[in-house]
Amino acid sequence: MLPITTGVLPFGLVMGTVASHAELSSTQAVGMNIFVFAGASLLAVVDLMLQGASSLIVLSAGLIINLRFMLYSADFAPFVQNSSFLTKFFCSYTLTDQSYSCLKANETQLKNQEEAVQFYLGAAICMLIAWQGSVVVGYFFGNILSPSLSLDYAIPLSFVALVMPTLKNRVMVLVAISAALFSVILRPVPFNLGLLLSVFLALGFGAYLTKRPHRD
Repeated sequence: MLPITTGVLPFGLVMGTVASHAELSSTQAVGMNIFVFAGASLLAVVDLMLQGASSLIVLSAGLIINLRFMLYSADFAPFVQNSSFLTKFFCSYTLTDQSYSCLKANETQLKNQEEAVQFYLGAAICMLIAWQGSVVVGYFFGNILSPSLSLDYAIPLSFVALVMPTLKNRVMVLVAISAALFSVILRPVPFNLGLLLSVFLALGFGAYLTKRPHRD
């Protein structure tokens, strides 16, 4: 998780700084991050609040941006099917792009479901501490890192590093390329729905490729 948290820290600092500029109290800022553990939607929500958007628009935007977690949850469910309710609850609460990607990148090295859950919890707790800690620092001290460092690029680069080892055959490579192209083409779609649409289009393309007679 260390390469990923390198990109998460400046992201959290920005979130804390934005919350402070929005004149949210420390209780509101920290509480919002605890109840909604999703940085991208929080930034969008705070921005809409600053623009005076209605509560319905604010809530709808946050929910739409987080729809991608439905896909993560569907794929993650088999790992926790035999776990206790509390474990399932905590895993669902801490499910993020980063912790999910870290698990998927290493799942072939995990022997069973129990070991996979333990591995995931380690990654998720690391992510939780890094995010919440950086948000608090950003709220009280501002973005203490120089913008010239451009550490925000560490986030997509860390995902690239996680995805590359999983591209084990031609179909996977083609699906990854198609997902990237769809996400760029559909980026102008309002409410960040382009990302969700690109996922479904890439899934459909992958399903088509796997049904062809000559596949890897």
